[in-house]
Amino acid sequence: MILAHISQELDLPMQVAAAIAHLRQTDYNNFEIGRHEINERMFALVQDPTTQDWQQSFPEFHRKHIDVQFLLEGEELIGYLPAAPHYEIQQDFLEQRDIAFTSTQVNETQLFLTPGMYAVFFPGELHRPCRCASTPQKIKKVVIKIRAD
Repeated sequence: MILAHISQELDLPMQVAAAIAHLRQTDYNNFEIGRHEINERMFALVQDPTTQDWQQSFPEFHRKHIDVQFLLEGEELIGYLPAAPHYEIQQDFLEQRDIAFTSTQVNETQLFLTPGMYAVFFPGELHRPCRCASTPQKIKKVVIKIRAD
C-alpha cells in the first residue's frame, strides 16, 4: 500500500508510476462517470459516490489488478489491511469482476484522503473505500485499475 499526494515525487513501481504520471497529465474533473480506457494495461473508473458509515460495507481485495484510488473532491476514509492468507471470503466475484469481500477485520487501519491524495492497493491487500470521515458526503474520485500480471 502506498499513500501520498499527487504532488510528491516518489520512487514508485513502474506500472504505478505510469498511472500517477497519467493522473498528473489528465484532468478528470470534467470526465463522465464510468470507465475510460487508458491503454492495454490500465483503465480509469470515474466515480461520484456518497461516502457511507464504516459499518455499511466490508473490506475488499483484488487478485488481478492494482488499484490507484485518487480523490478529486470531498473527504474519504479508506480502510486498509495488508494481504494475508487467512482472510475468509464472504462474497467471491474474483472470476467475474476481480473482487472479493471479507468479513470485518480487527485492527483495520483508516486512511484519510483529501483532494489530490491517492492510495495504491496491491493484489490481496484489503481496502474499504468510500467511508465517511464525519458525515456522509458526495465525493468524486478516479480509480485506475492496472493489470498486475
